[in-house]
Amino acid sequence: MIAPMKKVHLVVLEKDRVRALSELGRLGLVHLEALQGRGAEFEDAGRRRAEVERAIGILAGIKVPAAPKGAPDPQAAVAALPERERREVGMEAAKRCLEHAEEAKRAFEEAVVLARELERVRSWGEFEPHLARELATSGLVLRFYEGPVARLADIPASLDFIRLSAPRSRARIAVLSAESLADLPAEFVEFSLPERSPAALREALAAAEARRSTAEAELSALAAEAMPALKAAHGFLAEAELFERVRSGMEVEDGLAYLSGFAPVAAIPALKAAAARHSWGLLADEPAADELPPSKVENGPLVRIIAPVFDFLGTVPNYREYDISGLFLFFFCFFFAMIFGDGGYGSLLLLGGVFAAVKAKKASGRIPDPVRLLLLLSAGTVLWGVLTASWFGLPPEKLPALLKRATVYWISNENPASGDNVKTLCFLLGTIQLVVAHLKNIKRDMGSLRVLAQVGQLAMVAGMLFLVLNLVISPDRFPLPGWALGLIGGGFLLNFVFANYDGSQGLVKGLVRGVLASLANIVSVFLGVVNVFADIVSYIRLWAVGLAGVAISQTVNNMAGPMLGSLFMFAAGAALLLFGHGLNIMMSVLSVIVHGVRLNMLEFSGHLGMEWSGYKYEPFRATAPEERQ
Repeated sequence: MIAPMKKVHLVVLEKDRVRALSELGRLGLVHLEALQGRGAEFEDAGRRRAEVERAIGILAGIKVPAAPKGAPDPQAAVAALPERERREVGMEAAKRCLEHAEEAKRAFEEAVVLARELERVRSWGEFEPHLARELATSGLVLRFYEGPVARLADIPASLDFIRLSAPRSRARIAVLSAESLADLPAEFVEFSLPERSPAALREALAAAEARRSTAEAELSALAAEAMPALKAAHGFLAEAELFERVRSGMEVEDGLAYLSGFAPVAAIPALKAAAARHSWGLLADEPAADELPPSKVENGPLVRIIAPVFDFLGTVPNYREYDISGLFLFFFCFFFAMIFGDGGYGSLLLLGGVFAAVKAKKASGRIPDPVRLLLLLSAGTVLWGVLTASWFGLPPEKLPALLKRATVYWISNENPASGDNVKTLCFLLGTIQLVVAHLKNIKRDMGSLRVLAQVGQLAMVAGMLFLVLNLVISPDRFPLPGWALGLIGGGFLLNFVFANYDGSQGLVKGLVRGVLASLANIVSVFLGVVNVFADIVSYIRLWAVGLAGVAISQTVNNMAGPMLGSLFMFAAGAALLLFGHGLNIMMSVLSVIVHGVRLNMLEFSGHLGMEWSGYKYEPFRATAPEERQ
């Protein structure tokens, strides 16, 4: 469920606001409204946090070689420091990291420039540019050119030059007079002397590379030992920045500081007690209709295990929408099992889940929710494999007798009609889910004539199931009853009349305006009927994706089977089986994300009218930096 919220207004003395904010942070009950920090202290806190964050990013990209076996872990010593010392070490490490990173960057850029210059002059051999510059100060200017040998004869005789050594088919000259340079053939290009000789360029390049190597070695050392300290410093500075944002962003007037936010109804007594204890002014009221409180989803241990999926998707229900965690989990178990569609794959996932659960239990004494979810989903997949005789793509006749007896023939792979039966099951499952959506909406709209629009939607879903079965499966097996068309037509009429009904305008006026609104959007209204049909049909993806997985499994088995009968090809066949089935499992995981999640987040949520436009309840938990020294 989504916990009910109260809008909270807090008033404290301006001189006490640091102490009050620290106490509020320790309570961790109020989700504050967004505040814009200001002032030098806030900017300084943000800069320091950003520096540590940047250092962490730099060091995270450095691959640290594993320590020799038996050698002490360099991070362990830092992690064992008291928190204050660890933060100080982290801040100093961030400073050193940025300095070394800047030095490595400068050295790299310098080395690139030097390497390019060295490559440009390499073919001219060894020379000293300063000698040419000394001659120029004496009045003898030398300019150097390179061009094709065939054009040497075209150089005017009046031009004084010296021919230099050059690669084959090329000519290099040093011009002793600049009087007739315009008469040089256009193919001759001037060579600009470098500032330093090639030998000096090589020396400078080696020095730049040495500086870069030294800086990178320092960064590697920091990456190997300072990460725990950097993370501690980052957490401290991030909290300090948050605290300063709130402190500097509070409205202050006549010696009083004001703060607003949201708190769960269950937290109000504790908040009132704190306000009385610290002499705060507190007002807790119902949120206004135009205010959107944060969403705090509260569920029991069983339903809570689906939360990691929502966290992965980054979706949060609007405060005034439904919490569909339980329904999402229930249907997601079916979708997961049908998409994987193989008891063998489910068994592998179940073994992995058991291993992770045992390891987590030993380490922390509890099993994390993601592992619990994996155990539930993999168990459902094994059950689906048992019922359908699906095990690693093997033919049903090759399965042990016990597994063959445990199947349900209606959906078993032994049944030639199982494909149509599974499709029928998909459509039934989809219809049930959409019916549940409209039943929830009916409960929500009870007491208003708008409820009749949801009754109409429910009737259309029920009638459309028979149309889908008739058109997609078989008209002979599923003849279309007349009353199904009546449900569709009657449902459309109810939805047309009452979907836009507004009871605040009176019965007659509300009905008239509702009908006019539907007429104005007549195309969308008719498309809504088509969407109901399409939404039910879309559940066929469960069968299609599962069938694709079975086909891949069977193909891999057919390719690897002959190899396993040969002594010399056995290893290749085993590798092919491992690779093929492993790839199929990964593709099934992606299919669950794409298709299994979609049916809940789009089709089901669409019929519920959910937009997932909420944001998480994240109470203020920062305290003043000086209190954490």
